[in-house]
Amino acid sequence: MKKFDLFPTPVMEFDFTNHPNLPDLLKLIDHFSSDNTENNNHTLIKNGYSSYNKINILLLPDLIDLKNDIQKSIDYYSRDLNITFSSIFRSWFNVLDNQGKVNAHHHGASVISGAFYPLLEKNTCNLCFKSPLYVSRTFESSKHINNNHFQDDVVMSIKENHLYLFPGWLEHYTEENRGSKRIVVSFNTKF
Repeated sequence: MKKFDLFPTPVMEFDFTNHPNLPDLLKLIDHFSSDNTENNNHTLIKNGYSSYNKINILLLPDLIDLKNDIQKSIDYYSRDLNITFSSIFRSWFNVLDNQGKVNAHHHGASVISGAFYPLLEKNTCNLCFKSPLYVSRTFESSKHINNNHFQDDVVMSIKENHLYLFPGWLEHYTEENRGSKRIVVSFNTKF
């Protein structure tokens, strides 16, 4: 008998806790958040705001070292999976307030997508991934099955100052935020 675990979905985590650009990043996000009241109009976000299509946050000159180090993580991910290298081309930040959430979506035009969390106040929500196999399942078990073969959504316990990389096609969302403030810097890559 042979067993094949097919179609694994790679998600990698990198720790940026001591990165020297973190204070600059938070200052820039605070500046753009307080200066730009137009940030709060994004269809995927409830009780929060986004700089999506307004500020390409990782391409700002003050954050070049952070961008370069995130790019090194993307390169590691690509090397580990033996896929063609890609580069950051779009980045933005989202701020969720209490009871905020991000609806399910994917970054279909992105090779590798990322979520970096420079600020997670107590009780903030985690990152959730939908199983790419869920839509193709043609049966449901009559009993509760708790294993990877029948897994629906995965709740990733995120950490402050950690970066998470995943395929752009992987659908993700958040649950409702129970904390007061949660900041994520997200980005897309292209070949």
